[in-house]
Parts: sequence; structure tokens; C-alpha cells
Amino acid sequence: MLYAILNLVVRVALRIFFRKIHIEGKENIPAKGSVIVVANHPNTFMDPILAALVMVPKQVHFLANGSIFKTAIARLILSQLNTIPIYRQQDKTNKRQQLNEDAFQKCFDFLVSGGILLIFPEGNSINERKLRPLKTGTARIALGAEHQNNFELPLFILPIGLNYSKPTHFREEVVITIGEPIDSKMYHTRHRKDPVAAVNELTNEIQNRLSSLIIITENKQEDDLVRKIETLYKKQISISRTESNLDVNLTQNIVKAVNYFRDYNPMLVREIKEKIDNYFQTIQEFNISDYLVKKSETISSGKLFRYLLYFVTGFPVYVAGLLLNYIPYSIPSKVANWISKDEEYRAPIMMSAGIFTFPLYYAIIYALGWRLFPTPYSILVLTMVMPLSGYFVLQYYKRFRNLKSTFVYHSIFKKEKSTLDWFTQQRQEIINLLESARQQYP
Repeated sequence: MLYAILNLVVRVALRIFFRKIHIEGKENIPAKGSVIVVANHPNTFMDPILAALVMVPKQVHFLANGSIFKTAIARLILSQLNTIPIYRQQDKTNKRQQLNEDAFQKCFDFLVSGGILLIFPEGNSINERKLRPLKTGTARIALGAEHQNNFELPLFILPIGLNYSKPTHFREEVVITIGEPIDSKMYHTRHRKDPVAAVNELTNEIQNRLSSLIIITENKQEDDLVRKIETLYKKQISISRTESNLDVNLTQNIVKAVNYFRDYNPMLVREIKEKIDNYFQTIQEFNISDYLVKKSETISSGKLFRYLLYFVTGFPVYVAGLLLNYIPYSIPSKVANWISKDEEYRAPIMMSAGIFTFPLYYAIIYALGWRLFPTPYSILVLTMVMPLSGYFVLQYYKRFRNLKSTFVYHSIFKKEKSTLDWFTQQRQEIINLLESARQQYP
């Protein structure tokens, strides 16, 4: 019951938290049989929520670190959320081996009944665009369940790639790519001859499948360069719009090209990196965006009037929406500050806390509204006004920031046109370099 309620609330929260959620490859989800969903793990609290989203309306069970099951209340709540504890070597607990054997058997029984199990085989979460070596637990569970049932289970391992545009930011995008499932029966013969080798081979296959679904960069320096190239050049790359998983594939090709030229033409990579870093550092100092430099458009008097009309007439709605939604929005921020100062944890903690603060706060407001105006119309008005005004606040604030940046840009244009000409010129030089590299790339 708790799982079903939270599932509905979380799905609404995800649509608010992310500006867009792209799900590619839903046709790869097995129609029948048991499924072990495996995914990369770059965003601690968000990953299991998004990975479970693709399996809706089916319920998903999770494997989680046993260290969070310390109290009776935690065990009760987590069991209601379909969570199975697994204990690592660093977890201090008695009878760790026996507890894990019991957990594995629970997984076997669950898969025999046709269940869906979600595992993050990297074992821990780090906010980086890479895939760490996988633990063998997924393969051991899959082949162990099959072995107990003479390899007669319809059991599939479904790889899912999670690719965030900015994993720690609000109102960004995420691409969820579902790969082709692995049929565990393929390892029957190998497992009969050598179970350990079968487990290792299946783990390597899962590693390869996941690697093909995500963007992988070697280090932060390479990742920074790739992200900047994405910003400048990604939309200019000509590619068939019918290709599946377009954005991820494009970025994967950019990474491959960077690595290729680092080996065969390092001077070109250094020149591109130097120009890109100089360009982004300069526009950041002037507090303008690459988008404005790219557009290089002037604000007409008609557009300026529409801007001003929107912000003047919308300001009362903005203030009302801010007052109505400030409490449930501010509490998650304070909770995040209290739990962790680490940027990679703040956004998912805020969303997780907001899942509880917003419904609770709205329920209190509805109760007060009913007490003051006990008619269905009062609840209907509140239901429309509160979330819609909150959404308007987000849009109003975003447009205000964009308008502020635009005015800064055009104030520079009036005072120092040569500076803006430099921006445009530097950007075009970078584009020319990237286009030249693209022509040389085999």
C-alpha cells in the first residue's frame, strides 16, 4: 500500500523536478518472465526512482545496503518499499555471510515468482560520467536462481543507462536508455561446466551492455571539454533524426572523437581546448550565456513591451505563488543542508524531502480551506491555484533571469560593440575548428 501511494506521488514529483524525461527503448522490456534491472549509479537517491519509473505499472524490488536497516522503524518502512538488504564487507554486523545468503535466497524465491529486481552493480554512487567495475552479485543472483530451477526460468537481465544533463540541478533533463535484455539461459552450458567462469562472463557482458548505453569520460578535464563542445556544437551536427537515443549517441561520438584526436593530433585538441576555455571564461566574466552570443539578436521595442507587460502583470501572481508554496519548498532545502553539504546529494535529497512536504502542506491547506469554506468549490479552487501558481513561480523566475542576462548582453552591445564582436568571432573560430576536426575524423 505504501509503495503504491509513494509511486504515484513520486511520478508527479519527477515530472516537476525534471524539465524533460526521455525514455528510449521501452520495446526492449520483456513482456513476460522475471527481470533483473541493472543500471549505472551516478545520482544516489534519484537513480532507483528513475530506473523503477520505466517498469511502471509493475512493482520493483530493490537491493540496498544493509547499513540503512539498523532500526526497527527503518526495517518496517523499507520492507514496505520492497527493499532487500545486502551487507558489504565494510558493514559492521554479525553473521554477515548468513544474512547475505538469506537475502540471496529471498531474491531467488522472488524471481521464481516472476518478480522484478533492481540492482546497481557498481555497488556505490559517484557523480561522474563513467562506469566503474561491476560487482558479481547480479550474475550470481541470476545464475543462482536459474540453477535452483534447472535453468527453466524465463529470466532476463535488463540494462538501463541513466544520463543526466546536470545531475545536481533542478529542472534539467535526463535520458533513460533501455538496452536489449540478456537471456540468462545463454549461460546454462557454461555454468554447468564452470560456475565461477559463467558468473564472470555474465558480469563482463552486463558491463559491456551498460557501457554502450551511457556517456563515459575518462576524467573531469575531458568531461568539462566534452560538455562545452556539446553546448557549442551539438545542435549543428547533422544526423538522422530517426536514430534512437540521439542525444546520448551524439555525445558518445564526441567523446570518441576527442580521444581519437588526443592520440593522433594532440595539437588540435590543445588548440580547441584553449580557445573553448578562454571563450567560456570570458562570457562568464561578463555574466552572459553562449545562447545569447549564438542568437546575437537585438530587442525590438515590441518585444521589450511584451517582456515588461508579462513581468508587470505576472508579478502579483508570482508573489502569491511564492507565498503559497514557500514553506514546502524551503523545508527540503533546509533538510538538504542539514544532511549534506555535498552538491551531488543536495538535489536528490531536496526532491525526496519534497515528496513528503508538499503533499503534507497541501493537505493542511485543504483542511483549513474546508474549515473556512466547507464547499467542494473551495477545494477545487485550491487544487488549481496552489500547484499552478507554484509552477508559474518557477517559470517567472527563469524568464526573469533570462531577461536580466539579455539586458546585460545588450547593455554591453551599446557600450562596447567590439567586445560582442569578439564573442561572435571567437565562437565562430571554435565552430570552424570543430567542423574541420569533424571532416578529418574517420
